[in-house]
Amino acid sequence: MKAGPACIPCLFRQAQNTIRTVTGDPALHETVYRALAASIGEISLEATPTEISYIVYRTIRETTGVTDPFLEEKHRTNELALRLLPRLEQLIVSSMDPLRRAVHVAAAGNVIDLGICDPTTLEEEIDAILCLDFAVDNLDDLRRECARGKRLLYIVDNAGEILFDRLLVQQIAATGIEVTFTVKSGPVINDVTMEDAPFAVISNIASVIETGSDDIGVNWHRCSREFRDAFHGADMVLCKGRGTSRRCRVTSTVFSRRSA
Repeated sequence: MKAGPACIPCLFRQAQNTIRTVTGDPALHETVYRALAASIGEISLEATPTEISYIVYRTIRETTGVTDPFLEEKHRTNELALRLLPRLEQLIVSSMDPLRRAVHVAAAGNVIDLGICDPTTLEEEIDAILCLDFAVDNLDDLRRECARGKRLLYIVDNAGEILFDRLLVQQIAATGIEVTFTVKSGPVINDVTMEDAPFAVISNIASVIETGSDDIGVNWHRCSREFRDAFHGADMVLCKGRGTSRRCRVTSTVFSRRSA
């Protein structure tokens, strides 16, 4: 999807949400907005919304010197997810269909996006989503791919959410699939970095690599050779989130390398 004119004011909303986490100084807020306005001419609406959003976080980083504005919030959502984990794990193991329940839990975790949500309501939102059915249900396709595949590349999204992903990967890895988690190489919003990976205790069930960049989503032009090799070498790729809107928040994607 290409960006459009409406994406330009959205960049300023993202900047406002982020700079408020850094400082309450109105003068610094103004400096950021003016710097962002001066940089708007760099962007091309032929790019995707996630690609042009990079300019917001670059501007804030260069203007304020703060490289990880959401660091404290990431820690908080990690702690929240950790508290929820035993209850969610019990829901999965006691289910008649543990894989289906694990997929549901992992998808519900996609609401943990500090660029668009209120962290104080996360638990209520997650519980509400777990009561909903999937609008599009491709679980049978996932089962078939797991039966045929050997290597899964799991591109994770947000801090906290990765703990929910771990519950799904436990179910998938139990079928004999070799799983590789992919995290960001630098902070952007509350996306998972290597710093968050040990917290999620995922190294005992999957290997962990980086994308090679700090972009929202995956910018193919800036990602590492290691990531490219892992992508092309995988039988399946599961991609979480990828900067979708709140209206499309439960939007994980799984596809087979054989048909991609």
